[in-house]
Amino acid sequence: MGLLIIAIVTLLFLLARRLWGRFTGNPLPQVTARPGSGLLTRLGKSRTRPVNPPPKPGAVMSRLSRYDCDVLVVGAGPSGLMTAALLVRQGVRVCVVDAGAGPATESRAFAVQARTIELFRSIGLAGDLLERGVVTTGIRFHIRGKQAGGLDFDRAKAATTPYQFILMAPQSEVEEVLLKDLARHGVTVRRGTRLTELNQTEDAVTAVVGERTITAQYVVGADGARSTVRQRLGLTFDGDKYGQRYLLADCKVEWPLDHAHFRVFMNRDRIGLFLPLKGAETSRVMVTDFGDPGADFDLAILQDELRRAMNLPVTLSAPIWTSRYQVHLRGVDDYRRGRGFLVGDAAHIHSPAGGQGMNTGLHDAANLAWKLAAAINDDVDLLDTYSAERHPAGIRLLKFTDRLYRVAAGLHGWQAWLRDTAGPFLIGRMSAAPIPHRKSFHRLSQLSLGYRPSEINVNELLYSLKGPLAGHRVPDARINDREQVFDLLQGYQLHVIALSRKHLTGNEITEHMTALNELGVTSHLVARVEARPDGRVHRADSAQVFEHYGLTEPESQALYVIRPDGHVAWRCDELDFEACRRFLTTVHRPAAQQTQAA
Repeated sequence: MGLLIIAIVTLLFLLARRLWGRFTGNPLPQVTARPGSGLLTRLGKSRTRPVNPPPKPGAVMSRLSRYDCDVLVVGAGPSGLMTAALLVRQGVRVCVVDAGAGPATESRAFAVQARTIELFRSIGLAGDLLERGVVTTGIRFHIRGKQAGGLDFDRAKAATTPYQFILMAPQSEVEEVLLKDLARHGVTVRRGTRLTELNQTEDAVTAVVGERTITAQYVVGADGARSTVRQRLGLTFDGDKYGQRYLLADCKVEWPLDHAHFRVFMNRDRIGLFLPLKGAETSRVMVTDFGDPGADFDLAILQDELRRAMNLPVTLSAPIWTSRYQVHLRGVDDYRRGRGFLVGDAAHIHSPAGGQGMNTGLHDAANLAWKLAAAINDDVDLLDTYSAERHPAGIRLLKFTDRLYRVAAGLHGWQAWLRDTAGPFLIGRMSAAPIPHRKSFHRLSQLSLGYRPSEINVNELLYSLKGPLAGHRVPDARINDREQVFDLLQGYQLHVIALSRKHLTGNEITEHMTALNELGVTSHLVARVEARPDGRVHRADSAQVFEHYGLTEPESQALYVIRPDGHVAWRCDELDFEACRRFLTTVHRPAAQQTQAA
């Protein structure tokens, strides 16, 4: 009871403070952020670190002559290829090696979530990716052969993203999009090249790959669950395997249902999955495996097990890929060791429940690449924040997929009977209510993922708790009939957005644009104007951009610094350009300083 009273008093205090700020013009309290300090951390202001010193003259030439490349990426799966694609956009020299003889031809991972499509859009690849996948707008659940209900993402009310669906795009297609992009940037994957040795010094890593020795400033291990990089870095991979095994196939499926929806089938201790890939031509099916793990299996065995799980007449043919596999739940306790970093399956593996794995690895890459580039190009050290941000995200991922797996596939005996008996009623009630559709979509799509306040996630000044806070994902929003916010945030780079719901005069536009240009990063002024359209301003004809970014009053203004990975780095509910400039020195060294140092 005492804790409840404290919580109520705290919330009433914050509400009163917010109302006071609205009527008096004073901001919300500014609190120094401390990791793990609780609710106030979400409203916190992190103290600015001292400005990083510029590199010594001649450092750039020394770097070019000393290292074979700036970053060695080991592994050419989606996570490794994305890391390389983002690094080259930051002017970083990359070497990519892979032990395999060629790119993946199997589908492997399959679900591309909305947050990931947003990442591809920011580097101009969303169109190519969307052409290669099948859009599915929900998940259907079947128990003992009868549809019990499902999730309908059309009801998710996710106005902050253009991608209110799951894209069924096989891993092989995702890799091909990234490989073509790297080829356009002059990067070729060295195939059939296995890393055998890895050593670090204070300022370099040396790797033996095949018959060649490569020296680089940093190494990124994207080499999967059996990661050699992880082993050479001495990082543990704690966890265990689940008891169940699975059979899967990409093949033609003939059955009485359609080929457009993601479907989950539960029947006692069996689970079956149907995933649309290419309509009636090719689909993926998965089913619990009760056979001898050492014995061969064919499509007929999989078909028989699938019929038992689905309780439907199913005929499989024309297999493209079949596999038997065991599901593991494992993760590292640190994503960094010295100059070595891990992304994707090298850092975390889990069940395929929820279609999270490939997406999480791609966002590991997005979080890491700009920080590596800052260390290499700007001599700004943000590298400790990679593990500090992504390790908790990885833990949440493992817990989330484990919960999904245990409810759907990890039940036996009376527990499975209870699920099958009560499931139709519970799922039916869930399907009838609007909130589960919205909550489920935001969780599965990874739109709700955010990072805690820190030295790179700062709430400078808050008049409103609406809109994204520091560390939160940046929402899309309509600016006018031609532009969305995501149209501005292109190129995987830092952006500054100045927002003014207040109508600006010509002199104010000139003043604000001068201040923005002096910040040294790509900047945008989104505002309402007093007179005719001004080419320097993205004229906000729609109120949606202000509503999504927390400008609740007619005279509201705000400044946002947007990280390359699409999260808010800094927010100020005033146009305080000097405070913005001070913050930027913690994450970026302006070009003028770099030129002077060189």
